Amino acid sequence: MQAASHPISSGSGFFRSVCLTTFCLFVLPAAWAGRPLGTDDTGTVGLRTCQLESWVNGGPGPADSLVVAPGCGLAEDLELGFDYTHPRQRGTLRGAAGAALKWAPSAWAQDTRAGRLSFGLKFNLAVERPSDAGWRTSQTNLLALMTLEPGGDWALHANLGLARENLGGETAGLLNLALVWTPQPRWLLFAETQTNNRQDLFGATLNSAGARWWLVKDRLGLDLTASRSIDAGTNTQWSVGFGWYGLGW
Repeated sequence: MQAASHPISSGSGFFRSVCLTTFCLFVLPAAWAGRPLGTDDTGTVGLRTCQLESWVNGGPGPADSLVVAPGCGLAEDLELGFDYTHPRQRGTLRGAAGAALKWAPSAWAQDTRAGRLSFGLKFNLAVERPSDAGWRTSQTNLLALMTLEPGGDWALHANLGLARENLGGETAGLLNLALVWTPQPRWLLFAETQTNNRQDLFGATLNSAGARWWLVKDRLGLDLTASRSIDAGTNTQWSVGFGWYGLGW
């Protein structure tokens, strides 16, 4: 969708760029992956099954927002997801949304000496609605996904890919890494980092840690995440959310 063009001063343009970068850094990457991680794994929802995830991001400026993200399985190895982000402070952006298609064929998985290794691909499309324009495409991403499960309690997830900022046509390489520990069936703990090679445009490296508590195992979970950008000083982004899974249709 094409946005209407509006002239802006160089000062307001700089401010908008900073706000958009902050918004994308703290909000959009979280919406591209299953809660509570920003790094995606190779799991899919499953045929004729849906899920609903939602969370609140607490932080200064445009990072303060509410996200709703449903997803459904189109096939056993193919998942389609959506998300909508409602900023609480709507001075720069009135809203943002996205769609993601993940394909993780079971035939690509294999058992190795290090553990179970599986792979997948994910395509993301993000749109935004600035306060002075209509809906427009903001980013497109293509990620290669990898999950290594060396044991029953541990998992390592890695994403490697490309992001394109559509407004300026700039591209960047992306790298996400996450380590997950499940000390007992109802708890999940994780640490992760998300970075890129164009931090002037796509934001600085983001480090996060968090936990999920299953109210009903693999069906209903609550989570808490703390994130900090390496250039954000002592400012910490907090996220509280839930996930509802295994919804048949």
